[in-house]
Amino acid sequence: MKKILLFVAVALLIAACNKKDEPENPASQTSFAKATLFEALGTNTVPNVEGEQHHLPYSLDSVRVEAVIVTDSTLDIKLYGINFSSKMPVTIDMVIPAVSYTRTVEKITISGDSIIPTMGGNPFNRYVIYDLSGTITADSFTFTNTYGTYTGCTYAGKITKMQ
Repeated sequence: MKKILLFVAVALLIAACNKKDEPENPASQTSFAKATLFEALGTNTVPNVEGEQHHLPYSLDSVRVEAVIVTDSTLDIKLYGINFSSKMPVTIDMVIPAVSYTRTVEKITISGDSIIPTMGGNPFNRYVIYDLSGTITADSFTFTNTYGTYTGCTYAGKITKMQ
């Protein structure tokens, strides 16, 4: 009987050592190279052209931004709850559509010029996007651009989700 128990114990030990460690939830662990949606939380900054401290930029923290791959060469950037001035009474959700991108294993490089953003599916001609450039990595999403006449605008966020 002792030999049988010893044999069973050894067999269980060998089986336990051969078991591969698998992720707890493989569906939630999308690799950067395969992801088609990147969500970030960060700071949107625009030049402050109003008020007494017009030489200081206006920054809005906790801005959620998504980049959604649409085709092999374009993605949409969605900005949620942004505004461009402390005097702007509401925040808006805006989409910068059809942004060009190139992709490597470690980085997505974005660029675009003369892009008309949309709000609620309607063109937002007042803030045409010029000189858009930036990067997305597994950790961060950053870009610079000109919104209408606001030059030197930036977004810097930390990636919170990839799918």
